[in-house]
Amino acid sequence: MKKNYYYSFVLLAMLGMASPQSAFADNEGIHAAKTVQQAKKVTGKVVDATGEPVIGAAVLVKESGTGSVTDLDGRFVVEASVGNTLEISFIGYQTAIIKVAAANNYNITLLDAAQKLDEVVVTAMGIKKEKKALGYAIEDVGAEELMKNKSTNAINSLAGKIAGVNITQGGGAAGGGSQIILRGGTSLERDNQPLFVVDGIIYDNSTTVPGNSAFDGSTSTSSTTANRVMDINPEDIENMSVLKGPAAALYGSRAAAGVVIITTKKGKEGAVEVNLSSKYMTQWVKSLPEVQTKYGRGFAEDQYDASGKFIGTNYNDFSYNSWGAPLAAGTKTYDNIGDFFQQGGAWDNSVSVSGGTKNSNFYLSGSYYNQDGIIPTTGYEKTTLRFNGEQKWKMFTFGASAAYSQANTDKTLTSAGLYGSSGSGTMTSVYRWAPMDDMTHYLNEDGTRYRLFGDRLDVVEERDNPYWILNKNKMQDQTERFTGNFSVKADITDWWWISYRMGIDSYTTDNSNKIGAGGVYKVAWQNGMYSENSYRFRYLSTNLMTNINKSFGDFNFNLMLGTSTDDTRTWSNSRMAWNFEVPNFYSFDNATDANRDFSSSRSEKRLIGVFGEFRADWKNTLFLTVSGRNDWSSTLPLANRSYFYPSVSGSFVFTELFNELPEWLSFGKLRGSWAKVGKDADPYVTNSYLWAVATVHNDKLGIGNNWTGGSLTLKPEIQHSYELGAELRFFNGRLTFDYTYYKTETKNQLCSPRLAQSTGYIFLTLNGGSVINEGMEFMLSGKPFDTKNFTWESTLNFSFNNGKLGDFIDGVGIFYPTDSQIGTVKAGAIPNGGDFLGLTGNHWLKDDNGMYIVDVATGVYDDANASTDVIGNREPDLIGGWNNTFSYKNFSMSFLLDFRLGGDIYDGTSYYLVSKGLHKMTENRESVTLNNVVYSDGTAPAGNSITYEAGKTYTLPNGTVRSGEYMIQQYWSSYCNNSDNFITNTNWLKLRSVSLSYDFTSLLKKHQKFIKGLTATVTGTNLFTWTNYKGMDPEVCAAGSGTGGSGSVGLDYCGVPTTSSFSFGVNLTF
Repeated sequence: MKKNYYYSFVLLAMLGMASPQSAFADNEGIHAAKTVQQAKKVTGKVVDATGEPVIGAAVLVKESGTGSVTDLDGRFVVEASVGNTLEISFIGYQTAIIKVAAANNYNITLLDAAQKLDEVVVTAMGIKKEKKALGYAIEDVGAEELMKNKSTNAINSLAGKIAGVNITQGGGAAGGGSQIILRGGTSLERDNQPLFVVDGIIYDNSTTVPGNSAFDGSTSTSSTTANRVMDINPEDIENMSVLKGPAAALYGSRAAAGVVIITTKKGKEGAVEVNLSSKYMTQWVKSLPEVQTKYGRGFAEDQYDASGKFIGTNYNDFSYNSWGAPLAAGTKTYDNIGDFFQQGGAWDNSVSVSGGTKNSNFYLSGSYYNQDGIIPTTGYEKTTLRFNGEQKWKMFTFGASAAYSQANTDKTLTSAGLYGSSGSGTMTSVYRWAPMDDMTHYLNEDGTRYRLFGDRLDVVEERDNPYWILNKNKMQDQTERFTGNFSVKADITDWWWISYRMGIDSYTTDNSNKIGAGGVYKVAWQNGMYSENSYRFRYLSTNLMTNINKSFGDFNFNLMLGTSTDDTRTWSNSRMAWNFEVPNFYSFDNATDANRDFSSSRSEKRLIGVFGEFRADWKNTLFLTVSGRNDWSSTLPLANRSYFYPSVSGSFVFTELFNELPEWLSFGKLRGSWAKVGKDADPYVTNSYLWAVATVHNDKLGIGNNWTGGSLTLKPEIQHSYELGAELRFFNGRLTFDYTYYKTETKNQLCSPRLAQSTGYIFLTLNGGSVINEGMEFMLSGKPFDTKNFTWESTLNFSFNNGKLGDFIDGVGIFYPTDSQIGTVKAGAIPNGGDFLGLTGNHWLKDDNGMYIVDVATGVYDDANASTDVIGNREPDLIGGWNNTFSYKNFSMSFLLDFRLGGDIYDGTSYYLVSKGLHKMTENRESVTLNNVVYSDGTAPAGNSITYEAGKTYTLPNGTVRSGEYMIQQYWSSYCNNSDNFITNTNWLKLRSVSLSYDFTSLLKKHQKFIKGLTATVTGTNLFTWTNYKGMDPEVCAAGSGTGGSGSVGLDYCGVPTTSSFSFGVNLTF
């Protein structure tokens, strides 16, 4: 006992962290005896490391195949003979093996699975391997950890828990998605999210936008978008393994961005178990922009007589902007932004039934999630069903799984509106509405739209009221998904097996947009518009593998060979109609042929691969793995469609070899790996297309080139990656340290840069340039305290990545992967060693002495009038998380902090509010001062400073007379032209989640034996953020999840604000 406390003291001195100490099986009193053949009654008790009974543990007599399950006191009774083997197992614990001797009663302590030094993890192709044999970093998160901050989007539950994993939530909208990036982006235009594999079947996680900007105006910024991993019920997940870099090499053409392997739950041998969980969550807006309430709507307007002489300043209220006159005392103002958002809520219910025998098991589950969004009329609803089953017969093991989900989202326009519609998005209207105007007044008494300026403005020049948009424009989508697989494995001998798996992933997303008549939209839509967009995805796969394992003396050898086929098909159908003949009847038959349109497309992609892996180890100390895969892709030209992807990795467990190591070092491993993987092209990018036949000048029919030209010489993107690392465990495994250094270079980037239109196209799909990522990852975990009544487990991880764009296509100074532009700022990648997550924009001009230049014509700062200056890097310098769990008797409390240091964020929301005269910083309009300035004509003001005051007039250097009110307004306009004014090199510390639970099981078992477990949990999510960022929330992604290339992470623009939440849940087991 003293030694244990000594360890705790040492560990606390080393950052207060440690990993689980070894538990034990108590075999005291078990002594040798003659083997007796006849069976006898054997009893025992199974407890955990703290002495608490383990309820429902399976106790199997291996020789007879019979067994039992522990009761509420952890006790069991079986029939066994002396010499028989008892195998005791339970979820979350190591399996214990006991030989039956002369004794009739046994006390058995199960070790926590996390305490196992020879940990087994799920790797590529679903193959389980000892973690110590791996030459690369791999991290996994189990069901218990995922449930501590359970989210309907399972990706969010990984935030802050794994080094090198960067997760960005797209905002607080109901049904909103998230983006996950491993070790930085590797492609300029392609989706940089990892491949998802669920129970051995590749699972599509794309963010699909049914419709498109050229059809009905749908874009990724015009509404809420969800990534499709949200279709999985988080309660069904047993484990998530994250493969980064060389770890994913066996997936070849699909491995460049890494792989996330999800394993769902199975039934366990023993009595049937029923689990019920129910949770209610309430959520609210975390932070909102502050607006000024001192000035009204309008703008300052200088007046001149016929001779051009200045005669005074008037305020004109004919404007949506708020540069108007000071509000009179007592003028009523409205909190339009704060009153717009509502309290959100969600019910989350799940039920599962599972069980099994020696030769079979099953797991059946269902769930229902219903969320009311923080924006009125919005919501998200999801229903899931899952069945997993397994049956053993002779040498065969048959497995089958099927999952069905249905997700419905009631959405609204978010930040951008429908492209080309002349309408504005909901959030931009909310944030710019003047506090002097009541935003809830959106209807006239006769039910028509209230027009703020009457008929003084054309409809297309007005701004729609957000409440009109919510109540008159309806946007919905529904996704139905089915995934299933069937597998058979033949254990031909104890050293040779063959397996075959086939699977399907299929879903259909139906989207509808209804635009009410009479809104602020282009003239053609004034009688309403209705569109339906359908996107169908189907993926079929097969996988055949064989594995041979043999040992010769101190050497172990393993050879795995396999082949796989993938067939991916998509269908898109879009229909729209407008200018309906019968008012308010939204039907395609209610519009003439001239007012209807349709569009359809389909794609098909096939991928065939053969692969192999050879593993060898010596004395379980030195490990070597060599693998190779050859892929043939249908999306590449015939001459370039076959590519070979090799990899090699190794590890050295030096603590197995050297005996004279310090007692406090219990495990030490060095590892290294190298791999070549790739990424093939999207379907049909080798082709060039024509636009559809259209009527052009003088009613002539014509066709023309599409704006993107294809290429017949495309090659796949090729990535070379390597990593070096070390894993050390101290004090019998109580403290664990893991370090990884990695570097990747992805060449032959598939991209479509904007080139000279003399080519006949605006864009050409080409191979060009490379993306380079280099970084390090650290992880420290342990258990500083581990007593019978109190334990403290803690894990700290952090990482940093440096992403650069290497050499690129000549003539392309900056590559813009998306159309994300906010004000003067764009997301761009900078060639020839520049930042992959770069920011470009505008800036105020300076002279050679560093003085700001004031334009003599305007009297305010002169700017470069460009958006191509490199002004920032959105990539963080460091990201990480600190995860803690404290357990005292039946209480358990956990909290997760995640943090970020560095990385630029552009506050486009503040830019927008400043430009409209609403931001709090514009409230002081009595005076402004321009310091350290010179004039553009070479002269300089006195003291190199200019001050403009309201109520005064000023003669500019060019002779123009202006009022102070006008010059103050112009100052803020020029303020918006300097991108640096809205960029913050951001640091944050977030309390991502905190939970408190109580386990009532030990109290209930004294009075009944029906309920096996009862736990109640209270959880708070995203409660506090400490940051130097002045915008709404530093975790931003303007275009939502799934945006390709460097995307829009780090661009904050009028999105749905993030939320905080509290939830109360109950978990009941029978």
